[in-house]
Amino acid sequence: MKYLGLLLVTLTVAATPAHAADQWIEVKSAHFAVTSNAGEGPTKTLAWQLEQIRSAIGVLWPWAQVDLNKPLSVFVLKDETSMRAMAPRYWEEKGAVHPATLWVGGRDQNFLALRTDVEGRDTSDSNPYITSYFSYVSLILQQSVGRSLPLWFSRGLAGVMSNTIVRDSKILLGPPIRWHLERIHNGIRMKLPALVKVTRSSPEYRNGEDLLTFDAEAWALVHFLMFGENGERWPKLDQFAKMVARGADPDVAFREALGSPEQLDGPFVNYVNRSLYSYRQVNVDASVKREGFTITKLAPADAASRRALFHVAMQRPVEARTAIADARKAGEAPDALAAEGILLEQEGKSDEAQAAYARAAEAETKDAYVYYRLASLLWRGNADQDTLLRVEKLLSKAIGLNTRFAAAYALIGEARAALGNDQAIGMVSRAIALEPGEPAFHISAANVLWRAKQLDEAIKHAQAAQALADTEDERRRAADMLERLTRAKG
Repeated sequence: MKYLGLLLVTLTVAATPAHAADQWIEVKSAHFAVTSNAGEGPTKTLAWQLEQIRSAIGVLWPWAQVDLNKPLSVFVLKDETSMRAMAPRYWEEKGAVHPATLWVGGRDQNFLALRTDVEGRDTSDSNPYITSYFSYVSLILQQSVGRSLPLWFSRGLAGVMSNTIVRDSKILLGPPIRWHLERIHNGIRMKLPALVKVTRSSPEYRNGEDLLTFDAEAWALVHFLMFGENGERWPKLDQFAKMVARGADPDVAFREALGSPEQLDGPFVNYVNRSLYSYRQVNVDASVKREGFTITKLAPADAASRRALFHVAMQRPVEARTAIADARKAGEAPDALAAEGILLEQEGKSDEAQAAYARAAEAETKDAYVYYRLASLLWRGNADQDTLLRVEKLLSKAIGLNTRFAAAYALIGEARAALGNDQAIGMVSRAIALEPGEPAFHISAANVLWRAKQLDEAIKHAQAAQALADTEDERRRAADMLERLTRAKG
């Protein structure tokens, strides 16, 4: 599995005084669960804004899968002091930036933290949470297609959508990002034919300063294609995205849908050199009502457990263990056991982690990853019938808690195949449908079909894994599977 292990921040220099002991609450909207110490009003407002951004993406890009497979845990924090307690590393070094927002990917879930004391600075051209929204849109794009999108498109579109500003009655989509324009105007611009060919192995992506320049130009290109010349190219950009999602070669799709990069370079240069830029204004989704959100006061053990999981994702073991201890002191805390298991596994203590996961499962944690990971650790080598049955039960629990848990579907499919269950391939097919670009799930399908003696179909999945592989390890696994299946068929 590939995880989006990014940690991104937006900067602010504001400071606010410390407050008294916090009352943590949970605000639940239709698609987000928000943990907050900022009070009901600001928390409901930010949950409402997230719902509006999700809705806008779904309307503007109908092919996008806006329901995330990996859970997103949102923290809404009242001030700088609260953010410092959650992310102390940014206050540990002299001159370090102090974030208004940050995003971090954990093993079990992704985390988004937002400060409410900077929301009022939200102006007509700059969203204070822009880097976190970039990560949110990137996740949606990553899981929406069955192959890697061209970098200029995925990072450019995430850049445009990240500067989405939600007002009470309207959404401002894609106001110009001034620092991108400054970088383009003050630097050496890549020609469009070179820009659209940049890949993850290119120097422009691998070097930090060059990536900033690439992101600025990718943002400008997508902005040009969406809003330039009264938006006449936007439908063509959507056509390009759909063609690539269906498996078309990106270069061919670009030329067929948008024209040749060489011919577009001139109009693109004229666009980025202008002084005024357009963007789109759309109405908010009136079906999303703040008053429909549910509000729950969190018990101290629950609040501490959630903070522990966040600290584990931030790779802060000292703070994580303090929060775990606070949760245990406050009462029953199964999610604190989940945090402890992940922390121990990060430290390479797999046996201790397995024991912690087992305790968390017995305490009925709501963290689906615990059941999946415990099943993975139990299934080693030639597992006996009892072990396989336990693995299947754990994975069923994981899927029950998260119906979009692709890895759990793939593993339960393999477990059921080992148990002789003829429904096994259906489970793996569900994993592939949820994350079509993940080669590991095609390897699982090949394993299941091999057990069923359907070698031709198994070979097709091994070939699909080979085509999707991005890393040396993925390519090796796919090649090994294909070789073994070919020998079996011969």
